[in-house]
Amino acid sequence: MRTPTTSSQLSRRLWLLFALFIVYGTTIPFRFTHDMPAIAEKVLHLRLNPFVSAGGGRPSISDSVQNILLFLPFGALGMLARRPGARPLPRALLVTAAAAALSIAVEAAQLFTTDRICSANDVFTDTLGGFVGAMAADVAGRVSMRSLRALARAGLVDVGGFFPFFVATLVVAAAAWEPFDVTIDVGSVARKLRALRWNVWQYTGFGDEGISIVHYALFSVACCAWLRALRVRRPGLTTIAIGVPVAFLLEASQLGVSSRMPGLEDAVVEAAGVVIGAMLWRAAQRVQAPWAWLGLLVIATAAAAAMEILTPFELAAERHLFNWLPFMGYYAYTTFQTLSHVLELWLLYFPLGFGFAVMARQPARAIAAAAVVGCAIATPLEYGQGWIVGRFPDVTDIAMSVVGACLGAWVGTRGAEMFGGLVSSLRQP
Repeated sequence: MRTPTTSSQLSRRLWLLFALFIVYGTTIPFRFTHDMPAIAEKVLHLRLNPFVSAGGGRPSISDSVQNILLFLPFGALGMLARRPGARPLPRALLVTAAAAALSIAVEAAQLFTTDRICSANDVFTDTLGGFVGAMAADVAGRVSMRSLRALARAGLVDVGGFFPFFVATLVVAAAAWEPFDVTIDVGSVARKLRALRWNVWQYTGFGDEGISIVHYALFSVACCAWLRALRVRRPGLTTIAIGVPVAFLLEASQLGVSSRMPGLEDAVVEAAGVVIGAMLWRAAQRVQAPWAWLGLLVIATAAAAAMEILTPFELAAERHLFNWLPFMGYYAYTTFQTLSHVLELWLLYFPLGFGFAVMARQPARAIAAAAVVGCAIATPLEYGQGWIVGRFPDVTDIAMSVVGACLGAWVGTRGAEMFGGLVSSLRQP
């Protein structure tokens, strides 16, 4: 009999995979050299002061923040990988030491590259990112457990429909806040408010509107199902009364996210998604055809992906070459841009995988189906970017799309099982 995978076991696997990703991402494009004089020159000019940049000046704030963000998931996964009952502070210190060791290793490897610069400041900010990620995961875990315990005692968690509603809520929140570069800079908020004063709509052309409609429609459907299980009267109208303000509040919260700009156009589109979802839920009560609704989700995902990926729908004079080396196309961009793009793809295909999980139930079948359909949608769209102005086809985007679909299928199957076990344990005295 197969032993179920625990959350700590899964976190350990993800921790290792992310460590390998850091090694890969910090050495790409793999231009190594064995020129000993050049290596000795790098060692000679290596600055050991962690508060000084490699060039000798003040460290770049953006570079430092990007290094911290790169190691945040490493620290968080390392903290989540601890064994049950282990004390958090010793574990956080161990994870921080691991982050420092990994950073030193990749910085040492960069000595043997022709286009990478070693810096003690990078080691410091990487280590800080690992520590912050570990502590944030511990605090978030404690708060989440207390909240779930309170909800479980109130009888709101173990009713049908709560888990899909919980996941849908996380998806719309993540879509609003990614890449999570939160700011407390009053000047940045003031600039956004002035921009809204002059142009409250902030419409810049079609792009992610299709994704927003899919996300909020599914949020609305999940909310309706949960409210019905709670025996709430008129769940559709109640969902609209809840979902529309949520859409506007999440859009307004982007004032505190550096790389996001709120706008009335996005809020109206998201609110429309809530209404559409409530209407679809009501129609689903009359038309009992699960595979037809799954087919509608596939079509909606494909349409939303095309709207996002093929924008601005302007043909290029010459076809762009397809990049086959993973993440090579992201090399020239900042961590924020790369992180935002990857999360955008994951969130785009996540609902598709979750839909297959609801239908297939069995994890292996759901993940396989999600991977196949996700790849079938992403591949021709990515290939088509070769003829679009300002777009460049990349195998990485196809891979990230498939990962997003598979992640949705896993959360809808294994994740749901683990959540059910957690809720059962919380209800015990």
